[in-house]
Amino acid sequence: MIVGWRRTGTQWALSLAAGLLLGLPLLLALPQPHISAGTAYKVPTSNPSFVRGRLQSGNYLSVQASDDTYMLIRETRVGNVRYIDTRWQGWQPFHEATKDKLLDIRVEMEGRQSNAGDAWYVQFYDFNAGAWDSTWYNMGSLPTTQDGTLQLTVGDPSRARGFVGPNGEFYLRLADSNTATGGNDGTATTLSVDLLRATFFYDVVPPLSSIISPADMQYTNAPTLVITGTAYDPMPEASGTTAVEVSTDGGNTWSPATPIASGDYSSWSYSWSIPAQGMYTILSRATDAVGNLETPSMLVRLMVDWTPPHILEVYPPPGASNVGVDVTVSAVLADDNGILSESVSGATFTLVDEEGSPVAGTVTYEPATATARFAPQSPLLYSHTYTATLAPDIRDLAGNGLSAAYSWSFRTEDILALSLEGTYNRDGDPGEGKVDFGNMNPENSPFVVGGGNPPYAIGLRVLSSTQWNLYVGASSDLQDATQSPPAVIPISRLSWRRGGQPDWTPFSLVYGPAFPGPQDRTPQPGGQAITLDLKLDLGWEDPPGSYSTSLLFLLMAAP
Repeated sequence: MIVGWRRTGTQWALSLAAGLLLGLPLLLALPQPHISAGTAYKVPTSNPSFVRGRLQSGNYLSVQASDDTYMLIRETRVGNVRYIDTRWQGWQPFHEATKDKLLDIRVEMEGRQSNAGDAWYVQFYDFNAGAWDSTWYNMGSLPTTQDGTLQLTVGDPSRARGFVGPNGEFYLRLADSNTATGGNDGTATTLSVDLLRATFFYDVVPPLSSIISPADMQYTNAPTLVITGTAYDPMPEASGTTAVEVSTDGGNTWSPATPIASGDYSSWSYSWSIPAQGMYTILSRATDAVGNLETPSMLVRLMVDWTPPHILEVYPPPGASNVGVDVTVSAVLADDNGILSESVSGATFTLVDEEGSPVAGTVTYEPATATARFAPQSPLLYSHTYTATLAPDIRDLAGNGLSAAYSWSFRTEDILALSLEGTYNRDGDPGEGKVDFGNMNPENSPFVVGGGNPPYAIGLRVLSSTQWNLYVGASSDLQDATQSPPAVIPISRLSWRRGGQPDWTPFSLVYGPAFPGPQDRTPQPGGQAITLDLKLDLGWEDPPGSYSTSLLFLLMAAP
């Protein structure tokens, strides 16, 4: 005989063909078909023995596949009652997994029966007890005119494991209701079996767990932490998660987690007292009811940091003077794990002037250099003291803040500056740095520039951070260099007065004070505007011409 197996869908059929091997021993290597990772079909490998009943036609090969090939079993009569009691003790051995992974056994029978009054029961051999189990499992009745299917499951993992022998043996007993329950059906029945098989369900896939909190690469400054997560046992063959363990040292040691409810590890937690600062690797692993242990595939790294950041250096340095008014104030922060950028803001890095008024500005933080910067919106005032403050709410990535607020002060540079704002001519036009009196007739003398129209002859601006005096003088008498020898009008004929003042002061070739006493520092940032009017007195004895001179203004700090 030539023996071969062919597969149709999930069914297996044995094909036999005559050959040249007649008379030789027949060795059958039965296949081990699988439905899924945790499921396997088992079919008979020999004919059953009959305690009651008899084989009418067919054999064990007829029931290995649903192919309309039947084994016909006929009831036998004992008194007035008809019985079937068959014992199937030849099956494919159970070896897909160890017996402790077995979850359940399902028996399935397909076929029909000639008498509608019979029901079919299954009994299993208990290898632990060394005897047939006392429980009969009711499968029900088959149709009489066409094939039907009956099935039952053990429904108890511990009992199902007892129904498998140490070497994978498996026996079952198929009987009618007369045998199983002591019925009294007297009608003979022929049982036509098209398929008889058992399905073993076992759990070989470990459950899966995951850590929800903390997140990977999270920082904390907490002394204790509750680690939380989830777990589940993958279907379809799931025995259920029975334990979850947590490791905080990368898998060297493990501690049990607490389920959300007794036996429910869909959510779990672990309360951890953190022993020291540093980086921790957290893992979780789950175990199911049949002992499958998860190999952790997910790790969470947690940085524990209890050390607050501190100030490494600041600019300008504390107590600095003569600092430029366009300075950007900065501080370099130090922390082993980095500063939380969002904690450096206008609320935590401030600058106030010597009167305590806030200075408007923009605060930035540069992680690469750990530098916080305060850029004032406008230049600072000269010769003023400013105080910068870093608040304790500046935190590192773990949430540690500065141990205390840090403040320091500096003083800006002094200034003594005089600038020409503008000039006007006698006709009212801007003089662009000069004052032109135009054509004058001595009989109309004196001639005034400023005092209304134009608004002034000379406009000056003083910016000083200390007391000051302004001195006024001339470089020479009024001269007409086009005449030979040059014509001269004494400079004392030209007078000045401060805008809005009544008294005139003649110019001289030496400096004279423009104010009666030292003036205080000027308003900032604009300084103080000073306007001067000019008056020129001419007489008929003065020779006509075009005269000019340079007027000098000297700004000096008051002693």
